[in-house]
Amino acid sequence: MRYNCWEPGYNVKKPTEVDFLVLGKRVKVLLAAALALSSVAMVVPIAPAAGGAHAPIGLSVGFPTSSAGGCLKLTWRVDDPESVGGYKIYRSTKAGSDFKEVFSGPVDTRLDRMEYVDTGLADGATYYYRVTVVDKTGKESAPGNTAKGTLPKRKARVAGGYPGKHIILSIADQRAWFLEDDVLVKTHLISTGTTSHPTPMGVFSVEYHEYCAVSVLYGGVYCYWWMGFAPDTGMHALPYDPKSGTWTSASCLGHRASHGCVRQAVADAEWAYRWAPNGTRIDVIGEHWNYVPPPPPPPPVKGGHASRGIDQNSTDWYFAEGCTSGNFSEYICMMNPMANTANVNAQYMKPDGSVVGASYAVQPFSRYTISVGDIGGLESTEVSTHLSSDQPIAAERSQYFFDYKGKDGGTDSAGVTAPGKTWYLAEGYTGGDFDEYILVQNPGANAGTVHAQYMKPDGQTLDFDYPIKPTSRLSLHVDDIPELLNTDVSARITCDQDVVVERAQYFNYYGKDDGNASAAVEAPAKTWYLAEGYTGGDFDEYVLIQNPSADAGKATVTFMCSDGMNIEKQYDLLPKSRFTIHVDDIPELACKEISTKIEADVDVIAERSMYFVSYNRPGGADAPGVTTPAKYWYLAEGYTGGDFDTYVLVMNPNSEAVKVDVNYLLPGGGIKTASYDVAANSRYTIQVDSIDGLTNTEFSTALTGDKPIICERAMYFSMPRK
Repeated sequence: MRYNCWEPGYNVKKPTEVDFLVLGKRVKVLLAAALALSSVAMVVPIAPAAGGAHAPIGLSVGFPTSSAGGCLKLTWRVDDPESVGGYKIYRSTKAGSDFKEVFSGPVDTRLDRMEYVDTGLADGATYYYRVTVVDKTGKESAPGNTAKGTLPKRKARVAGGYPGKHIILSIADQRAWFLEDDVLVKTHLISTGTTSHPTPMGVFSVEYHEYCAVSVLYGGVYCYWWMGFAPDTGMHALPYDPKSGTWTSASCLGHRASHGCVRQAVADAEWAYRWAPNGTRIDVIGEHWNYVPPPPPPPPVKGGHASRGIDQNSTDWYFAEGCTSGNFSEYICMMNPMANTANVNAQYMKPDGSVVGASYAVQPFSRYTISVGDIGGLESTEVSTHLSSDQPIAAERSQYFFDYKGKDGGTDSAGVTAPGKTWYLAEGYTGGDFDEYILVQNPGANAGTVHAQYMKPDGQTLDFDYPIKPTSRLSLHVDDIPELLNTDVSARITCDQDVVVERAQYFNYYGKDDGNASAAVEAPAKTWYLAEGYTGGDFDEYVLIQNPSADAGKATVTFMCSDGMNIEKQYDLLPKSRFTIHVDDIPELACKEISTKIEADVDVIAERSMYFVSYNRPGGADAPGVTTPAKYWYLAEGYTGGDFDTYVLVMNPNSEAVKVDVNYLLPGGGIKTASYDVAANSRYTIQVDSIDGLTNTEFSTALTGDKPIICERAMYFSMPRK
């Protein structure tokens, strides 16, 4: 039975195998590999003491086959092994003085090569060693040569051992438990030390691995799958006697029978050796231990969100919505598509009018994320945001939440570039398990009065006034208005001060709980485009049209499918009303990817909302339309890590095909490029997670079409509840 510890990664010739001692146990090791790893300084051996054992020969210092650090392996030879009854190790941090004994142990061997592993050493330090042997009458030899070993510098090790993995050894139970993240992976019987040779108790860690250690102290048996965790102590397989070719009986398992090590069945020892890396924590306890399963992890937060693209970068961005209280997490995502660093100043405005400031440097051609709740003074609050940059950037805000009135999910919205006195929101609903909020940000220094006009499907309107403080955020819970219970509703918000307006909704739509958010639009128009839309699977799509004028009108709606099919429908619009199209109800549009063009004979506002189950992720999303196609589009948010899926949706409203070039901007400034051909009058979907180099990363997206296009981004996610 031979043990070859030569590693193919070592740049040495395959050497001759030799016998080594490991903490008093013998192994077969490749000599050249050991020498290649060692840093040795030798002096002329000292003559043996009169009448005593001969001094050790050829002391060298190297490293174990693998270790968690802080270990040096000493090897030496003796010329008369039959006379050797023990040995002593002396160590110093100086080359010629201050040597102190650090180990003394007995030996019962006929082998001429010995070895010892010194543990608990400081990484990056240099140590000097001398070894003596003691004959069977107790006389100690003179030391042999002095040898030097230097430990490499390593990164700081994790306190408490290898993260996630943990071994518990109970002497009372004679059993081992193997845990990962506190979940039981395996348990099996062991045999620990007898009363006269006890296994040390306490908290340890796996210091090094050896495939086979040969015990020269206990008759030359082989101890396979060795994991050293204390001086002269390890976990290993049942001892194997090479003379008889037999294993120690497994009947010892469940009883205290070893000389201090921890014996295991052979298959169990091999499993443990491969499962536990160096650094794994080991607790040796004397008492009984019962495994108590941890509580099941809470369900993940699932949902989705969408955002229209940004066709013009800006030096100013405003977000009316934002929350870090309760179980809400808020992020501001900034994209710098310019060649210069963008220096961004942020003002975070709270409901009481107080302001928290911060500044950021966004590298050229990169994406930058702010975790708002990590900012001092914003740990638990509603908040609006104003970003001011010295370079044009694009910006979005995303939020994730759980257990908000029994709902989990996330929202996202692009910001707006300037406050104004009039804003429109086409979408809104207070029926069933829907909560609708309108958020108003006043970034100015003067108080104002907000006027809200709510428009119902039947043309009925309701008007309310609300005071707003300077540099503050105002929240309106639309469900609290009795006349607006259980209804579709659009809103027109005006103020005597320049303000910013958003709408947020939290809902459970036929078992699909989530939220959505959207910035209001400043002005109605006769033409609107919506790049995203889907009616397949468990998706419900709605197109929402607000007519804020006093005149009735007609809307011609063209649905453009990814297969090139176009369907045109016409709808009547009441004055000062909200109109809803359930796209799934149109038979020709069943199970289709869809972009939408709305053309009206009166000025209107259009949004699209969707409710879905996407790969077991229930949720909903919303985004306003855009009024004009453009050649350049920007999307600040994007993520492909974990269980996130990001899609970029491109609408080509032209009668000719369009080539679209895309730059994906990564944190730190990396860029990934791609090109796509989008057929005339059609919709095209890019699944970003499937692109090489864009897995498990944050990113922003810049699109350029050779003809004007429209783009949006949709994301679906499942994330830990924290």
